[in-house]
Amino acid sequence: MQRLTCVMIFITIFFTVRTVPLHAAQIEPAFDVHGPTVVAFFPPETQSDMSHGETDAALDDFQFYAERSNALLTKAGVDFHEVFAHSFRLRFGTKTTTFHPQKVAVGYYLVAPGKKPCVRYGVMTDTDLLQVADKYFGLVLK
Repeated sequence: MQRLTCVMIFITIFFTVRTVPLHAAQIEPAFDVHGPTVVAFFPPETQSDMSHGETDAALDDFQFYAERSNALLTKAGVDFHEVFAHSFRLRFGTKTTTFHPQKVAVGYYLVAPGKKPCVRYGVMTDTDLLQVADKYFGLVLK
């Protein structure tokens, strides 16, 4: 009986922990925009999605380059957010807008107060993203 109880507890914990990221990803994240901002977006993935090698490789590349980009953009005064959701909201003071990717579910949303947003789809290297950010924001990267 004690062994059965332990197995049931393990199964309950396993399935609860395994579904928490998916549940959390379903909540539409929101970001306050006070200055230059980049939101790197990737759709939430399920275990079946991850069984496809291309999705897994794209996610690995996305996270690798996002981490490198984050450090460099933050140093240049750009807010950087990485989000795993089908959409997200941006707040500009009292105004809020929602972004839903149209072409591909992965990409980068660049925006600054008073500027029209710039959206680039697909996984970009840190070098490519920095070039786009430099052109859009007029950064002086060190």
